[in-house]
Amino acid sequence: MIICRSLVLLIFITAVLYPQEGSLNHDAENDLRYSVFGPPRPSVWEFQLSYMKEDLENVSTFNFYKNNQRNKTIFFKMAVNELNNRNEFRVKEITGGTILFPVNDDDRYQLDIGGTYDVLKGTSLSEKAVFSRITLRPEPYLWLRAGYELFDGYTTGALSSYKNTNLNSYYFAGKFTLNRFSVLAIAGRGKSDNDNFNRYGLAGIFNTPFNTYFLGGYIKSDQQDENVRTLALGRYAPFRPDGLPSGFVIWKHRESYDFILGGIFYGKTNLFVQPAAIGMSQGIFISSAALRENSELRQGKLMSITDDYRNSDITMFYVSLDQEIEMIPGKKNHIGFRAVQLYKIFNEISFSDISNPVIGLFYNEETLPEFNPARRSFVDSKTNYWSFQTGVTIADFVIVNAIYSPEKSNLIFALSIIYD
Repeated sequence: MIICRSLVLLIFITAVLYPQEGSLNHDAENDLRYSVFGPPRPSVWEFQLSYMKEDLENVSTFNFYKNNQRNKTIFFKMAVNELNNRNEFRVKEITGGTILFPVNDDDRYQLDIGGTYDVLKGTSLSEKAVFSRITLRPEPYLWLRAGYELFDGYTTGALSSYKNTNLNSYYFAGKFTLNRFSVLAIAGRGKSDNDNFNRYGLAGIFNTPFNTYFLGGYIKSDQQDENVRTLALGRYAPFRPDGLPSGFVIWKHRESYDFILGGIFYGKTNLFVQPAAIGMSQGIFISSAALRENSELRQGKLMSITDDYRNSDITMFYVSLDQEIEMIPGKKNHIGFRAVQLYKIFNEISFSDISNPVIGLFYNEETLPEFNPARRSFVDSKTNYWSFQTGVTIADFVIVNAIYSPEKSNLIFALSIIYD
């Protein structure tokens, strides 16, 4: 609610005080350097080693990616004892994927492919997830996509440790833009074990004045509890920075699931531009017809912790998830979390080979079912704790970061090598 109110106030003040910047389409017509992703930027490779320790548990990871104006076009990760966001299993994992532009490196033709393979710790049970999608942009006002996803793995069973589940989904989406208004339509079909279901939906995207936007959408499923509402609003930064804040709020709701993600970015390095803002909002809407909750390929964990703050001088995030699950048939429990993250990077500070120091302050709440012997049932257990981050850049290509949570004896350390 704090981010939502702040963002509404931000949009109002911006609309009153400042003139509108040119749209991406206008820039594209007058500057051939511009693609649908914005002006070209040199490719950056990042290689990272990270380590997390929490009480008796620890996580080791290695990942790298290639990043340019098109975002991450290559990514790869290996992890030992990592957490699976879907069901909190510990796994050994390998993940990889790429984004290709196979026709003359033309933005109008895009292919995304990737997958994850992991083994549950202490067992021989394995899981795999695959995703692929083709995106066509034949005209500036027309956008088309077809995608397929597969997840073959395990969830927590009612009274047993593991329950095998197999899910797959394919979908088709299209967007037509007329001036400031876009209509986004989607239709898909999926299979959950032996149950087939159809999903279809519509969304409207308004590019409102002064770099602000709004998205509202609804996806209907044959399974009533899978009907999804998505709302998003925000302000994106222009490619030529104007020094004003940008930000977003996204709310996704279904019968047993609520997800809220918000952010505010401020500073000269603000990179929350129009392709990132609209792409994030419509991507979260489209994911409701796919299996992104199941086969997300751990992309949230794939990104190095340095990604959270490098896109602006001051960054604040709010994220909340509340999901109903059945640990015992007929009884509802909840799994979820809530976090507020605040970062400040000091770009102006430099001492010898050390530069860009950063500090971060996080408040976290977690909800997990725990078995209560007295009640002979699972009850929701809530914990809250603070975390602190600090980091520096050394010689312009080495980034060192650490996150510490005193109340959980949790330490995350990451060493990144940047090459461009």
